This record gives sequence, C-alpha cells and structure tokens, in this order.
Amino acid sequence: MATKIPTNTSTLLQPLATNTPAHIEAAVITSLRSLTPAHKLELARDMNRMADRLALAGIQRRRPAASAHELGYALAIQRLTPEQRPYGDILLKGLSLMPMPVDPLALALRIGALLDAHAIPYLVVGSVAAVVHGEYRMTRDIDIVLNLAPRDVRALVDELREGFTFLPSDITDALARLPEARADWQQRASFCAYDKATGFQIDIYLSSGRPFEVAQFQRGEVLDILGDSGGTLRVASAEDTVLAKLEWFKLAPSDRQWRDVQAILRVQDDALNHAYLRQWAAELAISDLLEYALKGQLPPRPDDDPRQQRLF
Repeated sequence: MATKIPTNTSTLLQPLATNTPAHIEAAVITSLRSLTPAHKLELARDMNRMADRLALAGIQRRRPAASAHELGYALAIQRLTPEQRPYGDILLKGLSLMPMPVDPLALALRIGALLDAHAIPYLVVGSVAAVVHGEYRMTRDIDIVLNLAPRDVRALVDELREGFTFLPSDITDALARLPEARADWQQRASFCAYDKATGFQIDIYLSSGRPFEVAQFQRGEVLDILGDSGGTLRVASAEDTVLAKLEWFKLAPSDRQWRDVQAILRVQDDALNHAYLRQWAAELAISDLLEYALKGQLPPRPDDDPRQQRLF
C-alpha cells in the first residue's frame, strides 16, 4: 500500500528525509511494510555493526599504537553523546573492553531473558521499539522500562552484575525518585548500565505506575526472534511508542524523535488505533503534537514563522 499523500499542496506530508520525492518515499514505506519486525531488527543490528567497524577504523588510523583495550574504550566512548560521556567514562574506564562491533539485538535478547527468568515485567521502548514499528536505523542505546517490585531489586542487581557495569546506588536512587516521577511526568526514575564486553549503554527506566505506563504494559507485544541466538522480546505497541516519543518531543524537541513518529505512522497506517492515540494524547496534553504528526507536518517552534513549515 502506498503512502497516502494529501492532494492539497498546503498540507503535503513532510518527507522523512529531506528532498526525497513522494513516489520514492511511497516505495520505501511499501518495502518497510513487507518486512517482519525481526527482519527490521536484524537490519538495524547490521547497520550498528557497520557503523562500529567504520568508527573503529577511524580510531585505529588516529591511534595506530593503541592497545586492544584502548581501542575498545575509545569506541565505547565514541558511541556516547557528549552529555553521556562524563558518567560513562566513570564506569567504563576500568573495564577490559573489546574493540568489536556491538550487537544490540543480542544484548536486548539477553536482558529480556534475564528479566523473564525472574518474572520482572519489562518493555523495550525507545529506538528499538521504533525500529519494530517503523523504519530500521542505528541506535546508540537500548531503552527498557521495568515494573520493578522492591523484592526483586536484589535479584536484578545480582543478575546485571554478571555482564554489566553500573552503580547499585543508582538503582536505589531511582526507586527513591518514583513518587516524584509519578507526580510529574517530566521526571524519570532511571539508571544506566553498560555491557562489560562492548561498553554499549542500556537505559533502564522504572515504571512509576502512572495510568499511561499501566496501559503500556497491558498492551505490550511479544516478538519471537528466530535463530540459534533468538528468543523473545516484549516491546511497547506502535501506538504507545508514538505517544511516548511525542511526550519526549514535548520535553525536548528533536528531529530524530519526530522522524521516528512519522515513520511509525506511515508504516503502520490503517493498522493504528486512532481512537486510542487521541484518547491518550488528550490525557497526556499532547493532542496538538499528535494532530501535526498525523498531518505529516512538523509543529512550529516558538521562534518559527507560523506561515512556514520547517524541513528536517
């Protein structure tokens, strides 16, 4: 099915990529609809591996005398954003990191199996969920929401410690922030963990129990990933991924978030539950953002001329 392009030129869908002709984008969307979620995750994994190989080649060229450990550390730090690097540096510096491409899909499956083994409810959200429901792309990290009971904290700490580096006190602090997160959606009770082999970042958010998060868990979808290293992943639904990304966009406008939303809306199209989207958009005070997204237009920002539509 081709992308629906409005005939009114004043409301043309904004292209997912700058200067992409409408007929090319329609073909891309049609192709994406033919891919299974598992296939898109595998393609995204391959993109991550390619990016790591290229980054590693650049590091080796700049630092030809670097040891394997130094190369692994430099690659891990390069994956992080400037804001993430100071904290990441603290936890990564003493690890014997390997200079090898990371496999985010294998990591996500590993964590999913760990959590399932202890019956800790979880959802994979963020960029990985966006790949499942939209277009495949690289990801800098894996975002997971946990419904963590106090009685499961010790088991979580013990299991994570086997393959990840983190500060246990960060989990305690995240639990202490839950009441604040429940009262104010802009606050998050979260902590970071890093894979001990590659330094890849895992962002773990604790569910505060607010109504939208309860709905997210109720509507989570289980994906079967086949193959020798396969398994299952519990992923947020397409609608909940759109809503969560619009909330993040409201907090910190980002072209990456908006593109993810647009890709999900166009790939999923008529399969989306629009009544659910509008119901929760009203509850979350993001109805205006949802309507712009459904029209395929980027909302004006405070310094924008309202007569102009911004392009990515």
